[in-house]
Amino acid sequence: MASEIVSLNDAPLTISAPVDWGRYEVIVERLDGTYIASSTDFYAGWYAPADTSNTPDTLELSLDKPDYKMGNTATLRLVLRFAGTALVTVMSNRVIHMETVQVTEGENLIPLTVTDEWGAGAYVTANVIRPMDVAAGQNPARALGLSYAKIDPEAKQLSVSIDAPDAIQPRGALEVSLQVDGIKAGEVAYVTLAAVDLGILNLTAFDSPDPSGHYFGQRRLGMEIRDVYGRLIDGMNGAMGQVRSGGDAASRLRLPSPPPTQELVAYFSGPIEVGADGKATASFDIPAFNGTVRLMAVAWSNTGVGQAEADVLVRDPVVVTASLPRFLAPGDQSNMLLEIVHATGPSGRMGLDVSSLGIVLDATLIPSGLTLEDRQKQTLTVPISAAVVGDHTLRIALTTPDGKQLVQTLTLPVRANDPEVSEVRQLSIAAGETFTLDDSVFAGFKGGTGSAILAAGPLAKLNAPGLLQALDRYPYGCTEQITSRAMPLLYFDEVAKAMGFDERQTVQKRVDQAIAQVLTRQSSNGAFGLWRPDSGEFWLDAYVSDFLSRAKAQGYEVPALAFRIAMDNLRNRINYAPDFDEGGEDVAYSLMVLAREGAASMGDLRYYADVKAEAFTTPLAAAQLAAALASYGDQTRADAMFARAARLMVPRMGDEARVWRSDFGSNLRDAAGLLTLAVEAGSATVNTSVLSERIARAGRSLSTQEASWALLAAHALVENPSASGLLVNGEVSAGPLIRRFKSGASSLAIANTSNNTMDITLSTFGVPEIAPDEGGYGYKITREYFTMDGAPVTDLTLQTGDRLVTVLTVIPFEEGASRLMINDPLPAGLEIDNPNLIRGGDIRALEWLKPANAQHSEFRADRFLAAVDASGVKPLRLACIVRAVSPGVYHHPAASVEHMYRPQYRARSDTGQLVVSE
Repeated sequence: MASEIVSLNDAPLTISAPVDWGRYEVIVERLDGTYIASSTDFYAGWYAPADTSNTPDTLELSLDKPDYKMGNTATLRLVLRFAGTALVTVMSNRVIHMETVQVTEGENLIPLTVTDEWGAGAYVTANVIRPMDVAAGQNPARALGLSYAKIDPEAKQLSVSIDAPDAIQPRGALEVSLQVDGIKAGEVAYVTLAAVDLGILNLTAFDSPDPSGHYFGQRRLGMEIRDVYGRLIDGMNGAMGQVRSGGDAASRLRLPSPPPTQELVAYFSGPIEVGADGKATASFDIPAFNGTVRLMAVAWSNTGVGQAEADVLVRDPVVVTASLPRFLAPGDQSNMLLEIVHATGPSGRMGLDVSSLGIVLDATLIPSGLTLEDRQKQTLTVPISAAVVGDHTLRIALTTPDGKQLVQTLTLPVRANDPEVSEVRQLSIAAGETFTLDDSVFAGFKGGTGSAILAAGPLAKLNAPGLLQALDRYPYGCTEQITSRAMPLLYFDEVAKAMGFDERQTVQKRVDQAIAQVLTRQSSNGAFGLWRPDSGEFWLDAYVSDFLSRAKAQGYEVPALAFRIAMDNLRNRINYAPDFDEGGEDVAYSLMVLAREGAASMGDLRYYADVKAEAFTTPLAAAQLAAALASYGDQTRADAMFARAARLMVPRMGDEARVWRSDFGSNLRDAAGLLTLAVEAGSATVNTSVLSERIARAGRSLSTQEASWALLAAHALVENPSASGLLVNGEVSAGPLIRRFKSGASSLAIANTSNNTMDITLSTFGVPEIAPDEGGYGYKITREYFTMDGAPVTDLTLQTGDRLVTVLTVIPFEEGASRLMINDPLPAGLEIDNPNLIRGGDIRALEWLKPANAQHSEFRADRFLAAVDASGVKPLRLACIVRAVSPGVYHHPAASVEHMYRPQYRARSDTGQLVVSE
């Protein structure tokens, strides 16, 4: 490593050299006179600081065998530089055995009996201590060593083997036989088998399941070893002593990989009972797939576990691989790259047919066939273009010389990622007249993007079906938004089914998924975070707990432990809530939820109603305290609080400015909440008709909070949602008259057979055919591109592989605070290169860039999303790096920003075009 000639004198000599981790030896030799040599060794890296130049306090310790069985005697070997007392400890997540042994300099052998307490393995440590010897000039010293003793699992380890072919052809069954040995007599064993594309496993860094490693493998030491050696004062010179130990290990960072673009092969058998002979079988239907499939088996019984893996090559005799963009937009032009490789079987002339539904192909550039010799590869480039929105298929058929046809079916999604617009229209159908619902309602929308909800009857006034549809289409997913989307489904299952929601999944499944998702963001103290497990959003805690409480009351399964700690969190927050002179939104909501569960203190409710009533400054907070009192039977105080809520609502019947509210609310949301709670509590102190009229004439799109509470208000008001006197295509509608209509569907004739005029509500959604100009209300958003050297890019004509920095700038037009969602859809020819936001100083050429802190960000295949809490009028910026990947001409959708809880405050950038060449 290093050597040097030095001269010694009376002063001590310090030597140093750069070292990596490992074991090293320092040798000192005399070069003049009689030869004298001395040496000492030391560890660096895992066992000692990498910069140490002295022998660290590490002990040479080892065991005589790699593993042991119960009842064996393990021999511990210690090699010491000094005599002293050794404290020998056997431990795992607790101390199993401890003894002290007097040891001498040199080798020492210490016997240890392996007992059942050693479990699947245990750590053996030795701490050797040498006392201070002033006469010899020696300070106290200690040396520490550690080794792991693995215990043979014996009968607890099942032996699993997989019998599968080494290679098969796709489009057929993969038959697998499994053998499980070691099952005890009388026991029943089970095995599962997964078959997964090895490419997916590599992309996601997924290792095969290893239950044996989990149960019998080496685990991290569950004990801490502490002493006061580092606080000892050097008795020889009064200096503080040093513990010379340490390491340079760090946690491995693994960035998430982009999703695979090819057809997924991921199958799971579920539990299969193993026969008395230890055998089991499984079969998977393999699609048109070329690659390696990994088989992963896991077996278990009441007393044992085991696992195995094997790889199977799946390959056509001639492999056809198609490379496509991840998606396209209507009007985009790109290429499909076909790679055709001969692997096995006869070579020669091959027939080729490429066809598509929904994608335009240039047939003049597609040959009817090609000639392949043994192991030869040919590449074809096929121009493609997108027409209408949808998931379109391409079929590639290759016929081998022996007449075998190999077919690949690919799916290419076409998406219109420009900002969507919606419109709500109130229509009247006179007695005896008919309204026809057809594609004319989608005039001005891009083909395939239009959808509509038509509703009649009591639910139409508050546009309940349209609000349900809007919530269903809401693209973002913080905890509040997930809860708001699911809350109305607890009561509107009949309406949701009438809208066709159960075509994709049942209402039950949607609610169950929402419960599971919000619980993934619950902290150990019972609180909920907005984007991840966190605490501090007290009102959010109450809102999610309200949803869980309502879901539980409606018969949905809510995990008992999660619900209990959620209620405990609300109780703790109430018990330690500070006094306040204004606000109280979180306190009122928590009291309402606790009162519904019978867990609120009546003394607390009366105190807040009698002493702090004037401190609750929002109508919803006053109404929630009133609802809590009503649930405990104190209707007098409840009516008084409802009356206060109604008075607070009077000056708030219009929209408010862009202000920050910790309860995610608005005046409209408060009106809907007050209406809901007053009707549910049976209070007559609130004018429900005025509030329902306020909700009905909102005249704009609603936030998730507003839509959710408006739907709860509709549920409270409407006892019978059915509409009579209307026929749909000549048939009487059973239940609520709600129809979901998509672009291209058959027209609907709505006939009024009654003697009165009937009102209907029509909500339409779609992407405008002609993109609106850059603009908005309350904000401006711009999108700029820069090279990695900091030069601005004005012409988006790129080469594949070019990297750019995308900079989004949001400029508020007025003072205020807001929760913003920024959405930057990508053109199909770009992909996000590095799934991280750029921070200030990351790119030296863009030192002027001071990006805002995002509360949450997502890097999807087709867009970049970020949630930002903003205040004031200072512009905020976000930036990420993108790369040109697919040659073609692409539409570049507009970027947008919106205030998530004041939807009228939003803006969009201009659209553009991206050209990528080879």
